Amino acid sequence: MTDTESMMWGLESNPNLASTMGSLMLLEKAPDPEWALASVRKAVSNVPRLRLRVAEPTLGLGTPHWTLDTEFDLSHHVRFLRLPPRSTMDDLTETAAQWINDPFDRSRPLWEMLILGGLPGGKAAMVTKLHHSIADGLGALQMAGEIYGFGDPGAMPEQIDLGQVFAQLQAEADVQALGGSDKDTKGQDADDDGPGFFDRIGSVASLIADRRKIANAGNDAVQAARTVANQFPGLGGQAGSELWSERSRNRRFEYLEIPLTALKKSAKKRGVRLNDVFVGACAEGVLRYHDEYAVQLPEISSTVVVSTRRPDDDPTVNAFTPTSIPLPGHGVGTDERVSYINAEIQLRREALRSHRDIMGSVSGLAAALPTNLSAGLALGQASRIDLATSNVPGPPIDAYFGGQRILRWIPIGPVAGTAVNVSLLSYTDSVFVGLHIDPAAIPETKLLKNCFRAGFGDLGVRARIR
Repeated sequence: MTDTESMMWGLESNPNLASTMGSLMLLEKAPDPEWALASVRKAVSNVPRLRLRVAEPTLGLGTPHWTLDTEFDLSHHVRFLRLPPRSTMDDLTETAAQWINDPFDRSRPLWEMLILGGLPGGKAAMVTKLHHSIADGLGALQMAGEIYGFGDPGAMPEQIDLGQVFAQLQAEADVQALGGSDKDTKGQDADDDGPGFFDRIGSVASLIADRRKIANAGNDAVQAARTVANQFPGLGGQAGSELWSERSRNRRFEYLEIPLTALKKSAKKRGVRLNDVFVGACAEGVLRYHDEYAVQLPEISSTVVVSTRRPDDDPTVNAFTPTSIPLPGHGVGTDERVSYINAEIQLRREALRSHRDIMGSVSGLAAALPTNLSAGLALGQASRIDLATSNVPGPPIDAYFGGQRILRWIPIGPVAGTAVNVSLLSYTDSVFVGLHIDPAAIPETKLLKNCFRAGFGDLGVRARIR
């Protein structure tokens, strides 16, 4: 695992820091089970991360690594269920939130799919969940290209015998092990994003033994550390809202559907990016919720995810950085706030271009700490964040699963100790905004959804009523 992946894996010693992400898809009709399973078998055969589990180092010394799951069982990862009669969309979103937040079996590959029938009109749904250590949002979409059809249903994939696939991969791994190779080009990933922090400057033991290495490492990291202070949640002095100060392991989910053209028009009118309008509308929603409780919020403690992905990057490797941006609160106009967001995100993006490996460096340092200590520090930082946002461009054309068209593709981002994660995913001519909420911080989840709908309205974007 890379240092970043290892950090996300290790932090889950505290369940409040679970980094599971996923999506809720509404299908036109129930997918053909044979077709659905054939598509997943094809993906497992072609995408290494879908067949790898995490192996802990012996005696806890070293970095966890990816290894072939020799006991892979597709029926654990893909399940078919039927909702009770007369189930509603609210029942579906509640089921999705509960299932997404059930912990993974950490002895298996970190992904699952739940296909649900029994919705009104013969519709069906699919809930997918993926541990963030496997891939980021863009990486997950690229892997989805192996599972879904785009533009038309296509043909049912050929049936693949996964037993034979895994037997061949295991045989190759055994041969390479006998030859002393630490690579498995099919069964395991190649070196991910290059050496981690401690790989670059030596092992922890050698650092302790050689003070000169400590000094040199510190000199090399000074500039990166300054950038860290501005990028990472909780390090910029943000205190968070007193109204949203509580945290729990419980989760609720709401979503909005917005015409993509309306969001683009709003961004063009203001001369900013679509993401700036999205974050600005989220800020308006947060402030409107506080207005309902007559609470003035001078500053919104927030993070924005900035992608550091390059065209030649491995699509299954995480390439993102959450950047901490305190947003202007009450007393600042809507357009002024959006302009501020535009300028601040550009500054953060430029800084990250100079320190692209910043997540790996910080993660490497975190790996040197006891897991319970690093998890405690991370939770302390995350609990001061009220609003986490991310924006993933999805497919601009219809997608199909099991021969059936996907009508809605709704993102569900990891809460990970914050009050609410708001994720945006564009799909065909719509934008879907998923609100993954900690109800201890925000008990009135329907009110929050309505405040966010009004927040988009403040920027001239009308969300569709469902």
